[in-house]
Amino acid sequence: MFLRSIVAVCAVAFGARAAADPEIKFEKYQLPNGLTVILSEDHRLPQVAVDIWYHVGAANQTPGKSGFAHLFEHMMFSGSKHIQPTAFKLLEQVGASQVNGTTNDDRTNYFEVVPSSELPSALWLESDRMGFLLDTLDEQKLKVQRDVVSNERRQSYENRPYGTTQLEICDLLYPKPHPYFNCVIGDIADIQSASPADIRAFFRQYYGPNNASLAIVGDFDPQVAKQQIEQFFGPIPRGPEVVRPSVPQPLLTGVIRKRVDDKLAELPQLVLVWNGLKRFADDEASGDVLAEILGGGKTSRFYQSLVFDKRVASSISANNPTLELGGYFEVTATANQGRTVAELQLLVQAILDDVRKNGVTEQEVERARRNILANTLRSVERIGGFGGKADLLNTYETFLGDPGFLPRDLARYRAVTPASVQAFANKWLRDDRRIELDVEPLTGAAQGEK
Repeated sequence: MFLRSIVAVCAVAFGARAAADPEIKFEKYQLPNGLTVILSEDHRLPQVAVDIWYHVGAANQTPGKSGFAHLFEHMMFSGSKHIQPTAFKLLEQVGASQVNGTTNDDRTNYFEVVPSSELPSALWLESDRMGFLLDTLDEQKLKVQRDVVSNERRQSYENRPYGTTQLEICDLLYPKPHPYFNCVIGDIADIQSASPADIRAFFRQYYGPNNASLAIVGDFDPQVAKQQIEQFFGPIPRGPEVVRPSVPQPLLTGVIRKRVDDKLAELPQLVLVWNGLKRFADDEASGDVLAEILGGGKTSRFYQSLVFDKRVASSISANNPTLELGGYFEVTATANQGRTVAELQLLVQAILDDVRKNGVTEQEVERARRNILANTLRSVERIGGFGGKADLLNTYETFLGDPGFLPRDLARYRAVTPASVQAFANKWLRDDRRIELDVEPLTGAAQGEK
């Protein structure tokens, strides 16, 4: 069975006809309170993935309240009316795995994989967090999580090599009062000023069943699951209507050059950033293929030239993050010992110029397409966890309203051509509208001068 699954994945990813694509069978319905439910049976293992998405992220934050969506993700693990002291304790007792919660610019999710017999426990836990979190929220719990999130910012950004670079990108691409300003992690002053009243208001606005989708994938009986979902989630009242933010994407009108002194970095780094696309925009697939051609592993143009051939860079990557309010395209190159950002930029620029002028080859497009399709199809092999089948269904539901978008998603990438990749590069990767960051190690002497 495992071998047949792998063969099927490879056949699809490596150019087999679209009819061979896997189809995720699912049933979608909605409770009277607005909760969207997606059920997908997969009886290969006696496990069930429970994955709930709330359509709330950094995009829903207001000035002075940055980091609230991520802070609230942590609050959801701090216990609710009937589950004490934490959700982790219950999940540990029922043998759950792949337990986590994440927040990004546009959504927050919570997921776990449990033995089939423990599906009621997972549903009870998620419903209690949705319906009864505020019953136990107090200043002490909030203080603990404020400190945890503040420390996470210090560990993940301020006290990590090159960590402050991402904060610079957020602030330059999305200046105040844009909600993406300060990134998802937020500003420590904003986080520390969050009051119980603030958190209660945020919860009531965004954590109602009508702003959530629940995906259940695995070994379960649909009729029994429906009864359990109605039992646990049905009594939770509908929340206020959530209006999706419609903030215009700030567009670069020139070149922004900035030097970033990094006290923890050992080597110089070049970061180039351009305005990018909204999620599932028409050009998204071509941008993803271009990022893969330029910086997707050891066969990419950047790696072959800067790392393998000329040995100017120690690492290099290209990415095409797409967001609901407008994404970005990013190239990050870290220099080798003794090399400079100026050398990196000269070589990166030459490759970008060549792509815009001469395009890319069909072979490059095919290799990139295979990698992207294979990564997507691997997610179908796993019922849950971050990026698993349940997560994929919720992704399509949250941003498109269609959990069955997978075949069309794969078709988007098969439709990418060398011409569409070249067109994307010429349209979006303009030399006169980008951010250029020169990240330099701050030596001991320089730190003393500071």
